[in-house]
Amino acid sequence: MTETALLIAGSPKSWTLRFIGIDPRIKICLGLLIGLLTWKSGPIGVILYGLALAFPLYTLSGTRPTNRSVIRAFAIFVIFWMAIKWLSAILEGANWVSALPETALLGLRLLVLLLLGLTLALSTQPRRMGLALSWFLQRFLGKKAWQLALAMALMIHFLPLVWETISTVRTTIALRASDLSRYRRTVLMIQATMRALSQKTWDQTLAIVARGLDSPEAWTANFPFHIREWTSALLIAVAATLAAWI
Repeated sequence: MTETALLIAGSPKSWTLRFIGIDPRIKICLGLLIGLLTWKSGPIGVILYGLALAFPLYTLSGTRPTNRSVIRAFAIFVIFWMAIKWLSAILEGANWVSALPETALLGLRLLVLLLLGLTLALSTQPRRMGLALSWFLQRFLGKKAWQLALAMALMIHFLPLVWETISTVRTTIALRASDLSRYRRTVLMIQATMRALSQKTWDQTLAIVARGLDSPEAWTANFPFHIREWTSALLIAVAATLAAWI
């Protein structure tokens, strides 16, 4: 994520760069804490978490058009899931009115968790996130920690590529194959997407080997300790915990 992209997005450059440059270990710790608190807090706390994520997520998602389409997809998925959950509760004998608040709260919690994961992915380079994860896991898994770190880094890096590829293929088919039937367009989209993703997978494999990322040494890092960042993180953790009791 470059400074040029941030300026094009019209976001506050200094704040965004500072947020991106925060120690990834802090982001992982806060992400885990807020994720756990999201399932324990009441409606007001969950709403506060969502609002707290809204600004950084809006800022970060402006660097790529597909990022905001991912947010829309998350919202559609949650609404669809809520409808299924609500209908299931009714079929089990619950009153349709009394089932609404519980379904809405569960849906809101799920949406906050999805947005939390997206915020972490957009604000941290995959390699830095992998290094931070390796730093934590080395205490438990030893030399095998780098394998999970590599898997995490690849997932964070590859998921946006998958979404971008699907979006590109969909647009191309809509422009060049609009005369085909819906069934033929669907089949063509699946085939083109799978072909493009298989090529990207091969390219990523070559890139990993070329950069020497397939060894434990590549996933060992000594992060500098910045007391200001960790103090701010502690204050955020306290505020998030207090919000869970509202």
